[in-house]
Amino acid sequence: MSRLTVLFRRLQGERRADRTGGRRSSDFEPNQGWRAVLALALAVAAVDWIVKAAVAATVPLEGFREVWQGRVALWHVRNEAMMLGLWDAYPLPVRQGIALLASVLAFFVLFQVVGRMHRLRGAERVVAWAFAGLAFGGMLGNLGERAVHWGVTDYLSFAWGDLWLPPGNVADVALFVAIPLALPVILFELRGRARRGTGAAQRAPSASRARPLVGA
Repeated sequence: MSRLTVLFRRLQGERRADRTGGRRSSDFEPNQGWRAVLALALAVAAVDWIVKAAVAATVPLEGFREVWQGRVALWHVRNEAMMLGLWDAYPLPVRQGIALLASVLAFFVLFQVVGRMHRLRGAERVVAWAFAGLAFGGMLGNLGERAVHWGVTDYLSFAWGDLWLPPGNVADVALFVAIPLALPVILFELRGRARRGTGAAQRAPSASRARPLVGA
């Protein structure tokens, strides 16, 4: 057996060890998460835009209409501030710059999440897909409208005692649901990294016992 053949087989063995030890086997699987995430994001954005158009066509601006007595109302407003009225006191160009910067950072983080989620286990992937899809969809819903006329159509208001909360929309609801899902996604990734490190440490002693090529 030639030395080249022995070296080739040894390299193959090291690659198999990488897959079972220092690397998670799912690291080598194709990333199918983009399909699920994009499908959910586009569905959220489409529902958001359809409902906004329906409200704008049926409820006058600043109009208020209770749909569930004392609990839920349609309150049609045009919000030119950020979510929850943040930075409303700043001039429009400043708010636009803040929105652009926040969007770039958010999309970067979400792309990182989607690019890594195929490494997670089955149930963990579903949570990661839901988080990324809802977050992408919520951002796309509001950013798509801001790209047209900057302001966002808000209409969904809930009663809080004798008060009515400032209205939101479907995109806002998707973002609020996605926020608590971020914590388990982070924990899943940290746990996966810990498993990968343990595997690498377990392989270290075996490397010292590798047989030399001399005499092959």
